[in-house]
Amino acid sequence: IYTLSLHDALPDLSSGINAEYGDGELAFVSALWFWMTPQSPKPSCHDALVGNWVPTEKDLKCGRKPGFGVTINIVNGGVECNHKPMKSKTFHRVETYKLFCKKLGTTPGANLNCETQQQFAAFCG
Repeated sequence: IYTLSLHDALPDLSSGINAEYGDGELAFVSALWFWMTPQSPKPSCHDALVGNWVPTEKDLKCGRKPGFGVTINIVNGGVECNHKPMKSKTFHRVETYKLFCKKLGTTPGANLNCETQQQFAAFCG
């Protein structure tokens, strides 16, 4: 198992943060760190998508189940989740995910959206 440490992965920023923006290294490493790192009470996006995350009783009461939908919740739940009908940008995010899955020869799985999920900070029940 590979564990990414932000401290180990970040470039040397002692010369100023703007120096790193040009090559995208900081943006890539930051995105990878965010994808792989749980931020309590949220699981990591990676764990939620690959089935490593097991929802608690509270998660289930809040409508959160493993799948792509919960990754949307982790990243942007307060804005995109628990909206019926699903917001346009969320719909397009799900459709793009399904397109990538098709191109990669895999299936998108279940629980693709978060329209019935409460955000992780919510009290459910």
